[in-house]
Amino acid sequence: MTRLLLSALLIVAISSCSQAETPACSAEDNTVLCGASPSAPGATPVILNRSAERSPDQMPMGWMRSTPYEQKPHVASAAGVGDNARVMIVSFDGLRPDAINADIAPTLQSLIDGGSYNPAGLAEIPAVTLPNHSSMVTGLSILDHGVLVNASIEGRIQHTTIFDVAKEHGVSAGFFVNKGKLGYLCAEGEADVRRITGDVDDIANECANAIRENDLRLIFLHFGEPDGAGHSQGWMSEPYLAQVTRADAALARVLDAMAERDVRKDTLLIITADHGGHDKTHGFPIPVDQHVPFILNGPGIAAGRTLTEPVHPMDVAATALTRLGLPATSARDGRDVVEARDDYSPDDTPMEDPMLLFGSLCGPVPWLFLTATLVGTRRVNRRRRARQGRSNLRSEAPNHQ
Repeated sequence: MTRLLLSALLIVAISSCSQAETPACSAEDNTVLCGASPSAPGATPVILNRSAERSPDQMPMGWMRSTPYEQKPHVASAAGVGDNARVMIVSFDGLRPDAINADIAPTLQSLIDGGSYNPAGLAEIPAVTLPNHSSMVTGLSILDHGVLVNASIEGRIQHTTIFDVAKEHGVSAGFFVNKGKLGYLCAEGEADVRRITGDVDDIANECANAIRENDLRLIFLHFGEPDGAGHSQGWMSEPYLAQVTRADAALARVLDAMAERDVRKDTLLIITADHGGHDKTHGFPIPVDQHVPFILNGPGIAAGRTLTEPVHPMDVAATALTRLGLPATSARDGRDVVEARDDYSPDDTPMEDPMLLFGSLCGPVPWLFLTATLVGTRRVNRRRRARQGRSNLRSEAPNHQ
């Protein structure tokens, strides 16, 4: 009975947070969320014309985020933004930031040196593959998109993704991943080119060939290593670092294909990971599991800059859509990483808004409440059993006259 009551309270708490973070519809809001019909029967809903303001992210460990940055207007003539813009998102599964240096990962190190970098990006908790990749392609926190399991799921994710937005606006996209379970994030027909294969070199070759043969403006590329080596041999072991080098070389071949087609100069690279790891596992709320590299490199990005604002997987979607000149309102938990722009100034840094305090706490509050309640209930039950035991002993003791 106690467990049922606690579950009901948790559901109510999460629901209340979701309502608190959803802006009210106004007469000017013409969106799917506010009752507007999709543009065509059967079309994927794309949330348009909502306020540029994003809701705070929901890091379960209590990480706070500043008030979301209100997007600066972009024009197509701006460097790398608009009709000529391209974005390639690259995810190295299980890559720890401290595995990157010029000897082990020369391609990544070169992109860091020539771009902007945060060596402590924050993966969502649980720090595992499918939930965090879901956040990357939707711009939603785990509590919003609801993908909590790290296993193959039938069908497709029930939220608007960057591929939906791209297709709605006629932007060609490619989806290339090593792990089959990530197919849940992009169904057949949702990207112009969709490839799933289990080998790092194979997926790199598929992506490179697609770049040569197609005019892809949005690319999502996933390498399954070094995660595999981490699970089999241990994070930061020699085999793990060897797989980092292998995946780094695979990325170099993809970049060569972009250079051959003369599109590298127009492409923003967003390179990150879904989680880190320790020993032979990951998923825990500790820095080595949660911290991931976050690299931005391309036109309009400052070179040699270390980013100080927190970055999250949801920011991948928001940054990609903004750079492509597409509506980013579906990525409501993410924000464009403006700190990486070469025209960034401290005035662009968002200020803390006390009115958003409750919303930003919504992520951790239900879980902290549930944990505290469970611990308290267990202690009460232990004391009750101890008192009952003492009472039984007294009643069973012989009554000496």
